Amino acid sequence: MIGTALLIGGTTAPASADSATALPSTSYRDIVVDDVHDRVFISDPSGSSVVVTDYAGQVVKQITSENGAAGLAVSADSSTVYVALPSADAISAIDTGTLTEKNRYQTGAGTSPESLALAGGKIWFSHGATGRAGIGSVELSGSVPVITLNESSGWYYAPTLASSPADPNVLVAGDKGLSPATLAVYDASTGLQQRVKRTFFDAPAMSDLNDFAVTPDGQNIVTASGTPYRHQVVRTSDLSANGTYPTDAYPNAVAIAPDGTAAAGGNGSQLYVFRAGADAPLRTYSRGLQLAAGLAWAPDDNRLFAVTGDYLGAHPTLHVLIDAGKAESALTLLAPSTAVRGRPLVVTGTLSAGEQFGSGTTVEVTRTDARTPDGVSAGSFAVAADGTFQFTDRPRVAGQVTYVVRYAGDEQHTGATDQVTVEVTK
Repeated sequence: MIGTALLIGGTTAPASADSATALPSTSYRDIVVDDVHDRVFISDPSGSSVVVTDYAGQVVKQITSENGAAGLAVSADSSTVYVALPSADAISAIDTGTLTEKNRYQTGAGTSPESLALAGGKIWFSHGATGRAGIGSVELSGSVPVITLNESSGWYYAPTLASSPADPNVLVAGDKGLSPATLAVYDASTGLQQRVKRTFFDAPAMSDLNDFAVTPDGQNIVTASGTPYRHQVVRTSDLSANGTYPTDAYPNAVAIAPDGTAAAGGNGSQLYVFRAGADAPLRTYSRGLQLAAGLAWAPDDNRLFAVTGDYLGAHPTLHVLIDAGKAESALTLLAPSTAVRGRPLVVTGTLSAGEQFGSGTTVEVTRTDARTPDGVSAGSFAVAADGTFQFTDRPRVAGQVTYVVRYAGDEQHTGATDQVTVEVTK
């Protein structure tokens, strides 16, 4: 008689390491990741602070006296995190090694810098009062910082800024909170030359822009706007429609991993992870209320950081999702409920996930019985293209024999574990 395995479909081992940490801040605005020091920087406008955590989400330091801390940007070498300080009409520079402010650049009375991005060798910042906002720059190549205002004007709100991972001279700007939404793409190599600007009345329609991100190849911009209820993709070249990610109501956050995997959140508890261009999510998470622009990837692995809070944007919590960029694997095992000592015992299994496994995939088997209560290796076994595998053992001890099967995981799949127990008779 064939019996089913115990603990069928064992969960992935790394999933238990996902965490949620309440932050010592009263509000939230922006998040960036320093992959050299494995630090996460999160701005707190109401508390005029920047909270720094490690990759596990544990608070390392709260940097205070950062007046109205808003937009953040990290330098290419991760030596500096820049912080927009609208309450001080300034941009501060935080040393990522010492976690202290090392410089402060005054942008001018009434400028109230909001969003930051690095492009063309300069720090770009959005500035100005409602109805007459613009984009300015800080040039740090000379002996004295040079501040230039209104290199692009005609914005209603101080626009959100982003740069292209593929082209250091591309700057993208978006007017948040307007219906319809507007995006613009600039060449920042010399001054700020507009390549294309579009207001999204239709094809696609887009209103109340909350967040956007440029894909690693620089070809597309993924947007999160209040309507429609999906994350839309437009081409960087002409801002024409180029697909969607099916998500949920009121999209408000998006982040793109170096391999193009997209994390997409909305004003609800669902967070979706998609492979680039996919129609169905790779992973789905249920957490608290996603805060606008509250997603960021660790550049060097599959770790995703997500900030949630209440409906007022207060009480932020940092979620660390360890294997967000991997397909979740599962193992199921089948074995006889009983076996005879010394005779062949065949155990079969299936390794499954939302994505196919590559050739050379194996599982490791450990046998535990009365003679080896701490377990002993029973070998490594190949997984076929359809995910199936089997192994044969000759149990030498009467009583219960347990086989633990482990898949270690790879760059695309999480690890998984399952086990089965067989009663061995003499």
